[in-house]
Amino acid sequence: MMQHLTHGGLPDGMTRWQFFGLIDSARRQLGLSKGAVAYLKVAISNTLDEDFLAGRICSFWTSVTKIAAQAGLDRRQIARIESDLVQRGLLAKSASDHSRRGGSRRNGKIGNEFGINLAPLIARATEIQAAARKAAFEAQEAERLRLRINKLFGDIRRLHFDGAMVAAEDILPNRRPSTIQSFERLKQVAEALEAVLEDFSVVTSRGEKSHQSDISPPLNTCKENINKTCRAKRRCETQPPRTTPTQVALLASGPLREIIELYWNALDKRGPLSWQTIQMAARDRANHLGIRTGVWCRQCAMLGEERAALCLMIADRNANRLDGYRVRDVAGAFVGMARSEARQGAVVNSLLGELIGNLGGPRNDR
Repeated sequence: MMQHLTHGGLPDGMTRWQFFGLIDSARRQLGLSKGAVAYLKVAISNTLDEDFLAGRICSFWTSVTKIAAQAGLDRRQIARIESDLVQRGLLAKSASDHSRRGGSRRNGKIGNEFGINLAPLIARATEIQAAARKAAFEAQEAERLRLRINKLFGDIRRLHFDGAMVAAEDILPNRRPSTIQSFERLKQVAEALEAVLEDFSVVTSRGEKSHQSDISPPLNTCKENINKTCRAKRRCETQPPRTTPTQVALLASGPLREIIELYWNALDKRGPLSWQTIQMAARDRANHLGIRTGVWCRQCAMLGEERAALCLMIADRNANRLDGYRVRDVAGAFVGMARSEARQGAVVNSLLGELIGNLGGPRNDR
């Protein structure tokens, strides 16, 4: 009856407490709460080393009250933790919720049990090993990223652009990467700060070449009246969009199209659709998508408002696709597309052509 609750054993040379150490170190990667780890520590402490040998039953039948006392939790927490671990396939429960737990051993081996079985957890030992290796790598990388973030703040400060520091602080207001525990969040912050440094380094170098850095006001990415000289200069250096406002409206997502119609009524009086309407609608849609004002203004300064609006429209529309061009993070895709366009050029025209082809619409180059 209990044959299905036996297991294949831990990897060669691994003890039960080494196994627990892996679980503890990979807690975040495995999605375990601190309470769940405390519970598993109690569970393993109520077993024997021999229980983890291949072909054995590894189980414990300690009462919920005693588990709670040993884990430093209350009975309700233990009940919730057990239920969650069972639902996630990490434990098997042979005792009913309200029955008395029990079991017996013969010659050190568990013969029968009515409690909590650890076979599913042991079966995932290889997966847990991999998660622990990932945790160790991420911990090491996290320290490197924190050092990188501190250096990026220093590099951005040395640009002597007020707007650059405003943009950087918009990403991490307290400038303290030590307060960030999430590895993914550290990566996002580092990538965003690298984009700020790259974008404003280009603006700085262009300003020095044109001898306008002494006579132009500093960039202010938190206001709409951003540096018009830099914006106009950037527009002169890029090719005009190979489309028209009308075609942009036809290609736009449903939510963006609704905003365009509002501005078309207010600004264009339902006459010919203007680029100003497209730009205003794109700005509002960017705000709805969680793109911060500083980020939006910075891309407008780099690309010109028309091309920034096209980047937003393409990223937004591609969020509804199911093919290889599908976008899951519209804000991230917008920033990435804008950066590529600033570095390489022609990216927007290429993606615009692909989108038109995908939707079966006519090209409208001008």
